[in-house]
Amino acid sequence: MPALNQPSKEQVRAYMRRRLGARQPPPAPEEIRRQLAWRHRHSGSAPPSPASIALQGWLVSVDLAWLGTLLLLSWYIEGSFVENG
Repeated sequence: MPALNQPSKEQVRAYMRRRLGARQPPPAPEEIRRQLAWRHRHSGSAPPSPASIALQGWLVSVDLAWLGTLLLLSWYIEGSFVENG
């Protein structure tokens, strides 16, 4: 999933103040994104490298390992309370 370059809250508030002063219909979404410099990080550039994709996959596997470990510990601790109950 490509990362987004989002404008800060202050930039959005300043944009909204400018828009309130203009008595016109709102511009197209593409124009709003252009004015706020809000676009996908990979848009208009080369696709992500295989190394960055591999890194993302590795990070997901680490997260899943952590989740599995926590679930196993939770199951083990809960089972020990039931036996000693």
